[in-house]
Amino acid sequence: MQPLRSDPRDTRPLGVRVYERLRDEIVSGSLEADATLVQEQVAERLGVSRTPVRDALNRLAHEGLVTWLPGSGYIVNALQPKDIAEVYQVRQSLETLALRLACGRHDRARLARLAAVIEEMADTDPADAAAQFELNRSFHRLLIEPCDNALLLRMIDTLWDHPVNRRITRSYVHEPGSVPVMVSEHRAILEAARAADGDGLARLATEHMYAGYRQTLPADSGLDLVPRPESENPD
Repeated sequence: MQPLRSDPRDTRPLGVRVYERLRDEIVSGSLEADATLVQEQVAERLGVSRTPVRDALNRLAHEGLVTWLPGSGYIVNALQPKDIAEVYQVRQSLETLALRLACGRHDRARLARLAAVIEEMADTDPADAAAQFELNRSFHRLLIEPCDNALLLRMIDTLWDHPVNRRITRSYVHEPGSVPVMVSEHRAILEAARAADGDGLARLATEHMYAGYRQTLPADSGLDLVPRPESENPD
């Protein structure tokens, strides 16, 4: 863990910078599940006092990324199946609503930008999880922006920014062959948007999110809390 670099242009509180550093290391996997974080040790490694470290760890605990164990310090939590299910439950509901509201409002310029993001995703190294995450997010954001509902967009932005969602998405990207699958699914979604096919757009987006959910969920979890797309429901 490298010390925090001093940057006079960065006016954010030190506790925020420490939080973002630790959050990013947990999300990226640099800090693995069950790793122990002791205030004094983290403060020494980052070259800061214990106060911003304490504030950062408390915030991470509130977000479910770490747990306080008396006498041991904080432990990095493993990504739990229920965490995964909760994120996808909310994403499926909010983004499907936004897509239905946005359908028919995608102009040529936006469709061209969506196509460009898809091609950039296809050309970007699949192992670059951070870049793939941002491209995936850009595609989904461009797709729902015409919904003309500022509150709905803010809620979806908050969900995408949530550390658990970042952790889920990056773990999915790391799966072999997942990026070509996402690219193919995004192309199909784009064609539905181009055709202003509201039902098809909602169906394809739901199938896309459900596939990501099933890919991320441990095979032995026994959970399937996110509603299946109609195409996957047994007759």
